[in-house]
Amino acid sequence: MIFGKRKREEAAQRRATLRHDVTSQGWSWNDAQPPCPFELAEASMRGEHGFDIWPVGLSEVIDGSVEKRAFRAARLIGYRYSTTNGGLPYGDRRETAGVWLELPASLPELRMVDTLATEKDLGLALPPLEPSRTADGRWQVEGFVPAFATDLLQPAFVEILSSLPPLSAVVIRAGVILAYGLRDYDVPTIRAVAHTLDALLDRVPASSWGRADALVAGVGVFPNHDADGPRLVLDRRLVHPDWKGYGLGNKIPWQEAPDAPSNVLMKRSEAIDRWEAPSGARPGLNVSAHVGSASLGTATPRGIPTVASTLLSGPRHDS
Repeated sequence: MIFGKRKREEAAQRRATLRHDVTSQGWSWNDAQPPCPFELAEASMRGEHGFDIWPVGLSEVIDGSVEKRAFRAARLIGYRYSTTNGGLPYGDRRETAGVWLELPASLPELRMVDTLATEKDLGLALPPLEPSRTADGRWQVEGFVPAFATDLLQPAFVEILSSLPPLSAVVIRAGVILAYGLRDYDVPTIRAVAHTLDALLDRVPASSWGRADALVAGVGVFPNHDADGPRLVLDRRLVHPDWKGYGLGNKIPWQEAPDAPSNVLMKRSEAIDRWEAPSGARPGLNVSAHVGSASLGTATPRGIPTVASTLLSGPRHDS
């Protein structure tokens, strides 16, 4: 481990204290769980230059309920792929703490970015909407459906939203409402965030529920080489990711997420993605590699359909 013995002991003691506090609330606790759905990993921990953080697991996983809704809280653990000056591949640990609730029905995708945030935001930026800020000026508004943002961000909704402690963003996507980038990960903060998300769902206009198809609602992920923000194009979204972490996914099993080292080194021969040949292609494997800032093999067809193609009668593929 890169962490020293003292730091590991301090982290273990902090987790033991949190576990005691959690169970005293009647909530359940797991030291580790497999990664959350990739749509949520992309929303909260995509990276700084395209999709370069591979999620390895969840740590300090809490399942509970507030009012009438269940919630989950966890630390999302991943590794950002990079290379040394000499070209050796490695991963730097990244993490963010979040709380999320399932939606009772679909909603268009929307991202509300907290301008009071103190944690670095590694989530997927969406195209900015107009108006670009909530009425109180705190939240930057991003998404694809301006009418939904207008209907949703009424004074009562914004007042509840701004009762949240500083965090990176609140995202509606892929069937959940997610708040991530929490500065503090303790029972009072988790309870307060879960209650606020629950209250926000109660303020969604009745006419908005169920009005989004799979494309607009944020199902699927964008190609890992696509730039985020204003240049995102909805119909390029894929039904599953077009990369496998360039070897990072094989370095740390999810069971070890709580004590995952601060960085992991890889051999060059490990830093590749291997793909089965798509139907109709020549037999064999497609291989993608990443060397420094260059990607090799990313243009090789992998037969991954776009979300848009699944909504049409004829097949259409990307990546």
